Amino acid sequence: MTSLDYCLYSYSDLPLEIVLHIYKYLGYSDLLAAGTTCQRWRSALYHTEFIARTRVRFSKIVLSDQHSPALDLMRCERRFRHFLFEDVTLGQVQELMTFIGESAHSLSLDNVDLNDKQFYGILSLLPHLQILSVTRCLPLFMSATFLDSNSCDLNEISAHLAGIRELTICKNQYLTDAILLRLTALMPNLELLNMSGCQISFHNAIHRRFYPNEPSTPSESVLTFKYIQNVISQQRRVLHTLDFSHTLIGHSLMALIELSKADEQAQPGLQLRRLYLAGCRQLNASTIRSFLYTQAQLRVLDLSSTMCLNDDCVAVIVQANPLLQELKINACAGISNTGAASLRNLSRLRLLDISNCDGINSSGIIEGIASAENNVLEELNVSYLTICEESIKSIARNLHALRTLHLNHCVNAVTDEVMQLIIQQLCWLRELSLESCCRLTDAALTGINIAKLELNRSSAIGNSYPPSDGFSGSLQSIKISLRSKAEEEIVRDAKRKQAMFAAYEMNLINEEDFEGHNIQELRGLRSLNLRGCNKISDVSLKYGLKHIELSKLLLSNCQQISLLGMEALVNNCPAIEVLDLSDCYNISDQGIKIITERLQRLRSLDISGCSQLTDHTIDSIIVNCECLETLSIYRCRRMYTDIEDRLADMRTLRNLHMDNMNSIDNAEFFRLKKRLDC
Repeated sequence: MTSLDYCLYSYSDLPLEIVLHIYKYLGYSDLLAAGTTCQRWRSALYHTEFIARTRVRFSKIVLSDQHSPALDLMRCERRFRHFLFEDVTLGQVQELMTFIGESAHSLSLDNVDLNDKQFYGILSLLPHLQILSVTRCLPLFMSATFLDSNSCDLNEISAHLAGIRELTICKNQYLTDAILLRLTALMPNLELLNMSGCQISFHNAIHRRFYPNEPSTPSESVLTFKYIQNVISQQRRVLHTLDFSHTLIGHSLMALIELSKADEQAQPGLQLRRLYLAGCRQLNASTIRSFLYTQAQLRVLDLSSTMCLNDDCVAVIVQANPLLQELKINACAGISNTGAASLRNLSRLRLLDISNCDGINSSGIIEGIASAENNVLEELNVSYLTICEESIKSIARNLHALRTLHLNHCVNAVTDEVMQLIIQQLCWLRELSLESCCRLTDAALTGINIAKLELNRSSAIGNSYPPSDGFSGSLQSIKISLRSKAEEEIVRDAKRKQAMFAAYEMNLINEEDFEGHNIQELRGLRSLNLRGCNKISDVSLKYGLKHIELSKLLLSNCQQISLLGMEALVNNCPAIEVLDLSDCYNISDQGIKIITERLQRLRSLDISGCSQLTDHTIDSIIVNCECLETLSIYRCRRMYTDIEDRLADMRTLRNLHMDNMNSIDNAEFFRLKKRLDC
């Protein structure tokens, strides 16, 4: 087939099956962009599989049936299943909720200002609801008659709540025993109960104070673990996920051990698949061990920041929970190399987070999870560990299936050589975080031979660097340095920068200079964190970062980046949505102009501390950014004139962070205030 024959075909001629197969590999933003290709590609987005992956999010806005974006949604041909209302104020929304109710399977309300009557009205319009999340909705539970049969008609509401399988009621200050009992009584098939961050009273003395006589009616004043235990007991046949993170649960966890046993009617006991106890500092090691012995079906376990966790607990986890696929034990100071080494026996583990565990060092990694080839583990976080280069090399050589790798603040372990091995071995990486790995240079990301570049530059300008030690034919060439090691490092770094910049500006970088591995080999990379890697320069942006799927790039404190690097970045990485350039003081107004013009998907931009930026940067953002939701401009001293008033007309902007004002967290109210002040 000739090139002319190819021209006779278009993307719209592709069979729908092929288009759907392509869509399986795309993220949400890529799906939206692909949908604009042609009518066939757009209609493929209506397929059930992709609608199920989409969540409609209303954030920091006043919603009304008479105005956008509610009107825009109701004109839409597609019917969505998942909806999130975040920091929203509700006006008259009956038509909107009726439209949503035709297809909604999940509803999340986060910091929404609504009362119980409004809540009843919303629920009555959602007959297919399966997932309900109510977070930080303080006024909702202030009424003592919430879901009381005397205050509302429960028939229609109960019919709609009966299908709910997952209930999240996090961080609700006024939740009580009575409200919890009424709510869960209408949900007979709960599979997930999330009460993280709730003010739960676990102590028996508090329970006796409010319930001096047993049995007694549920209290309207307090939320006790006794009643939560009753709810879990009633739902234990189907309940498989519990979340008590950031609560004061301690010895009370022992009460659930009895529920794990089959009862006299041979009903199955409580067998959890997911358990979240992050930040539960009242727990003790004995309680954790005893409970985990009863939960052999656990797949997901989160014990982050649980101070009592030690090597004995890890041994129980390995022995009693062999089916674990996700384990988070970060910030647990009691775990040592012994516990870390035993984690190699969890053969099904796909996610492991052992970051910030002070007792774990290199031997715990080398003898543990990276001791042998592992093609199952996909996500690993070893940030803030005191480890050496060899431990990271073991990870690279043995964990070939990794998709996510976090090495933040592993200052001594992450070097150019280590980074080259990561690029060579971990070709499936999608997310790589290297924050404050300050030993990294451009050679790590590009594979450029810097020593060779120095020679090329010396030849090009007719000059060469004197040797750092040794002889050059006469005794006069001997030089004795009185510098300290730190000073020598500064001098070497200065020479390296000089050579790189000179080679860059004189176009002396050729293909033969790339003797190592280039980060371009990580073709599917979507997130890269280089915060604090201050030896990274424009060279890496021009010759290294060429990723069409890269959506998140963090370059804070990379102070050698300038306009030259930005020009290359916007051409090589057009899909960036989150960009952090804070404290990159070489960034100019022209650089921001190029960024805002070319990065059409940009949603979050942080330019705090970029001291060269002026009001022209604000002009570029207003004119070019059609999707921007978050903007941070702290410490931009040369921006003066009415910034908040000028940005108020950006309809997509939801978060503005700047000096000398409270962060604007409700853009619609902000625009309304501006109109009223006129």
